[in-house]
Amino acid sequence: MTIVGAVESAERRPEGGESLFEGRLSDPVQRLWLRYFPVSRHARFKELLLRNIRPTDHVLETGAGSGTANQNHFDLRGKVARYVGTDPDKSVLGNPYLDEAYQCAADSLPFPDESFEVAFHYYVGEHFEAPLACHGEIARVLKPVGLLLFQTASRYWYPMLAAQVTPQWFHEFYVRRFGSGRTENEVFPTYYRFNAEHAIREQLKNCGFACELEHRRVAPGYLRFSRLSFLLGVLYERTMEKKIPALRGVIIGVARKKTAVLHDIVQQVECGTAGLNDSGLKRISQRLTHQLED
Repeated sequence: MTIVGAVESAERRPEGGESLFEGRLSDPVQRLWLRYFPVSRHARFKELLLRNIRPTDHVLETGAGSGTANQNHFDLRGKVARYVGTDPDKSVLGNPYLDEAYQCAADSLPFPDESFEVAFHYYVGEHFEAPLACHGEIARVLKPVGLLLFQTASRYWYPMLAAQVTPQWFHEFYVRRFGSGRTENEVFPTYYRFNAEHAIREQLKNCGFACELEHRRVAPGYLRFSRLSFLLGVLYERTMEKKIPALRGVIIGVARKKTAVLHDIVQQVECGTAGLNDSGLKRISQRLTHQLED
């Protein structure tokens, strides 16, 4: 089972007290949302994150934001040795969930090499103007066995296609009026340069990562303004998105530095060589070759 697949069974109910939706919703749309999407859109990634951190880990979140109002936040203090957040916006300095906060861009991180065991970003990839440089910096500050986790919008999901051809003022108006209730100060410029599978794989490969990706369907929250529009979104999700993964709302990624992958393979060889036959050794050799070529 893959790392992403390992959390499937843990998604049966919202995380304690967490709302399934944000912002203004009419009662009919709320009932539809609960009927068709009874699991929080945050649940899968949060479970994935919690499964991959240890009390001794130093963890970095890029794009941590203020952690207040309608911005996402992760309650990791006390669960890890050090929880550090960065963001270009100065509001990060007041984020109450972080052990340390730094105002800086993701492509210029103020940390020594190999400082963290885990790094993650959540709905931030679409805001990276230079994602290759950002992930190069993340690779630099991750330890050789480091892990990068992320969730980002797919550039081919219909709201993102609309966002790519509309101006920033329209994004601010739409999200404030029809979206999750965020203010214009919580709507940031988007570039969608790390939001398609081929782009993600190519960029992470160039930064020294091997990755697993999952396209995941989410509720049509951008169509919440009426019962009919929401139902049309459900119909699209149950038909087109079911058949074509690239059209789904989000991409969840687990990326490991290739040194970590090779380390695991070497450990498997060292632990199991005595009991391996020729076919077992051949499988390990094929996996090693695949990781080196990926």
